[in-house]
Amino acid sequence: MSTHTSTIHRVAALVRALGPGPWPVGVLQEHGWTRTMLGTAVSAGLMLRERRGLYVAAGDRPGAASAAVTPTRLRALATWLPAGAVFSHGTAAAMLGLWTPDAVTSHLHVTIPGQADRVDGGVRVHGSGLPSSSVLHVDGVAVTDAPRTAIDLARTVDLPRALAPVDSALRLLLAPRHPQLEHALRRRDVAPVDVEQARDELVTVLDGMVAWPGTRIARTAVQLGDPASASPYESWSRGWLLMCGLPTPELNVVLVGASGAPYVVDFLWREHRVVGEADGAGKYGSTAADIHRAVRAEKQRQADLEAAGWRFVRWTRGDSGRALAARVQHALVPAAPLPRRP
Repeated sequence: MSTHTSTIHRVAALVRALGPGPWPVGVLQEHGWTRTMLGTAVSAGLMLRERRGLYVAAGDRPGAASAAVTPTRLRALATWLPAGAVFSHGTAAAMLGLWTPDAVTSHLHVTIPGQADRVDGGVRVHGSGLPSSSVLHVDGVAVTDAPRTAIDLARTVDLPRALAPVDSALRLLLAPRHPQLEHALRRRDVAPVDVEQARDELVTVLDGMVAWPGTRIARTAVQLGDPASASPYESWSRGWLLMCGLPTPELNVVLVGASGAPYVVDFLWREHRVVGEADGAGKYGSTAADIHRAVRAEKQRQADLEAAGWRFVRWTRGDSGRALAARVQHALVPAAPLPRRP
């Protein structure tokens, strides 16, 4: 085996073990890498030296789709970061399972209070204040908790995209009290006081961010947040509907068709007898057979509900927010024009 080929296999094994980097040199040495090996990998174009003592796999610089967030990768990177550094924003969201806006980049994000905002060694550093009450440890990694992470993300985007992390945070906060949260939400078994207590945790984070950028949008998102949203795409869709002044829909309601069969619908405007369906990516499966079966079942479901007197309006990921709002407006009040966007 040639030196070049062996280096390729060695780098590939490192990526499988630690993710694509960045890797502190000390961590590489713990995995059997010598300075000579590092020099060979860099000369061969297989690794890049981001800065002194920090390396990354070539082609996997932050921003690449393969820059996955894993506990092993973050623990390795933490050895290079100063004391008090906490992974945050999209990186914390990935560790917590929190929904993120589409605009979030694949940079690794870390909050280090008191430091300047910058990109350092491929890591996005945020210097904002961070109370210890907003920090927790997941698999040995210090991350911002769900309320702080949701607010950090919501402050950086517009209202429709801000609803995704906020809705998701409410769900995460409610989950310990409701082990079968999805069923409880559909049955309307989650007490309003529980939802408001979860919302108050987000408000508390905002109250500590006086005059911070983006808090106005984040606060609006918290006020409008709804844990009944079942996906980021549904949250984004609802954000556009509300931003365009349309009536607030009920989310993921169980309706009974003409046959007596129960169905869950994404959005419901009960007084208008209108059902809204957000057909996001993956809703109908991933294989041709699954998609065929799901589409056929969906047609039967819609026909059954229409026979019971409900009207449908649909939109997909290819539709703009303005287009989906106009479509819903026409379904609710066919003759009325869509209100101007604020």
